[in-house]
Amino acid sequence: MAKCAICKKPFEKKFTTFQKTCSAPTCILEFSRQKKAKEYKATTRKMKAEFNANDRAYNTRKAKEACHAYIRFRDRQQPCISCQRHHEGQYHAGHYLSVGSCTSLRFNEYNIHKQCAPCNNHLSGNQVHYRVNLIDKIGLDHVEWLEGKQEVQNWSIEDLQEIRSYYKEKLAELKRATE
Repeated sequence: MAKCAICKKPFEKKFTTFQKTCSAPTCILEFSRQKKAKEYKATTRKMKAEFNANDRAYNTRKAKEACHAYIRFRDRQQPCISCQRHHEGQYHAGHYLSVGSCTSLRFNEYNIHKQCAPCNNHLSGNQVHYRVNLIDKIGLDHVEWLEGKQEVQNWSIEDLQEIRSYYKEKLAELKRATE
């Protein structure tokens, strides 16, 4: 005897060996509804994955998330780049030169460092102190290079996917090295 997938009562299979429910109409209808819902979810999930694979905004966001996760982990022991404080608040991956003003440095590790939320959000990056401490951290040559003329960068979807996988792998390596 088999058990009904819906009401869980034992029943004898009458129609096929693949019969999942008893002969009660409510169980048959409910099983059919659940099956259609599963198929719909699977189809929707597949369509969403295909859409996301070809969506620039989605891939940019995912590359940014991977890059910023790496930066926050890389600088986890260091204080905020701007105010040099250690505190219990939230930390961001703050850009020295904003993404809006210099898109080519969006994923550049010299341009992104751990920054506390007050400096990043409320003090617009606290740029004066950021620059002073950035010179101490990476050197004047690198800061001057960042401030120099940069080429405009338009990343393709494939580039963004590579950037995402690059930073995910870098983060995994760094976590393995610190264990």
